Amino acid sequence: MTSGRRMPRRLIQLVCFAGAVVLLWPLLPWAIAPRLFAQASPFVALSSSIATRSIGVGAVLALIVAVASSLRKRWFCLYICPTGFLLENASRAGLRKTRWWSKCPPVGKYVAILTVAGAVAGYPVLLWMDPLCIFSSPLALNRATNLLSAILICFGLGVLVAGTLVFGMVWCVRICPLSGMQDLLFSIRKALWTRWTASASPQKFRVARRALIAGAAGALLGVWARRIGAARYRASDTLLRPPGAVAEDRFTGLCIRCDNCVHACPSKIIRPDTGHEAGLAGFMAPVIRYDRDYKYCLETCNACTQVCPTGALAPLDLQQKNKYILGEALVDNNVCLVPLGKKECDACKRSCPYQAIKITWDEEQYIAYPVIDPNKCNGCGACEVVCPTTPAKAIRVWTQKPS
Repeated sequence: MTSGRRMPRRLIQLVCFAGAVVLLWPLLPWAIAPRLFAQASPFVALSSSIATRSIGVGAVLALIVAVASSLRKRWFCLYICPTGFLLENASRAGLRKTRWWSKCPPVGKYVAILTVAGAVAGYPVLLWMDPLCIFSSPLALNRATNLLSAILICFGLGVLVAGTLVFGMVWCVRICPLSGMQDLLFSIRKALWTRWTASASPQKFRVARRALIAGAAGALLGVWARRIGAARYRASDTLLRPPGAVAEDRFTGLCIRCDNCVHACPSKIIRPDTGHEAGLAGFMAPVIRYDRDYKYCLETCNACTQVCPTGALAPLDLQQKNKYILGEALVDNNVCLVPLGKKECDACKRSCPYQAIKITWDEEQYIAYPVIDPNKCNGCGACEVVCPTTPAKAIRVWTQKPS
């Protein structure tokens, strides 16, 4: 096919960019579209598969991308990546750009190696740096609860666009781990084809040494981060993760902050964490908050568990999701209106979709109070949101401490 008849690259990019928006915005009837979008990245698919010791259906897409990228260098960047398309157009803006970074070594492939090595330890350290994940997050802007959260949701992509306007394509050319992963795949295929190992050179030894250092650093960081995450979870009282969340010592590494679960939640109780409970490692990872609009984790919904591309939230059917323990509901009888004798209230009992609450009468103390059956309660929050006491709720869902 001659170059005159070949479809222009920019037209392909534009079509793929529009397709990415359609997949991520809730326009399609199938809920797994946002999940498949992120899973098309070999960087995400390989790291998450290693960390979770499982392979998802979306890995087939990543395999196709990986094979194509091994045959043509950075094929995905050139034609498919929506973040790359956005940054390429930003780079074309008329601002004067500095190119100080042109002599710097590309670090993207070492970021990829570090993350994959961390995944072996169960914690892919820099998985959130994937450009498809960064592109996904701003599409959950309508779920922002305040100006700060709106700014933070758009922060990653905003920094990339601003940096590209000033410095040019530094992210795509030097830093992006997905680009680095494609470079590694291309180099491996080329090495096998040309028998790279038969002609060793000092430069190749330096590259191998850097890769070894990056891998060792990734494994050590992964082990360290898991210990820190477990300790923080034990110390927290209110850190609630969405249904299907893996253990906290792995969750913050597997979560890529794509906000798919935030976007999918019809109750709007899943939000990016802008607080400090989970530390820097858990910044912007999803948390559950029962604090407005009488919304709770619906017993008829498992949408968030179906859209996670990395396994940070396990895909659960409705029955499994309703058995997943989000936290434990506890009653403060010093605040509850019933034992205080201020009001005959059974709002928590009536609201519970799992019949886990009953009002018990104590003959000795001659008072009534709510009692929660821990075998039925999953921490959905229905009781908390309807509790009439203010400002403190008499019944709240707290972090369930590991036994």
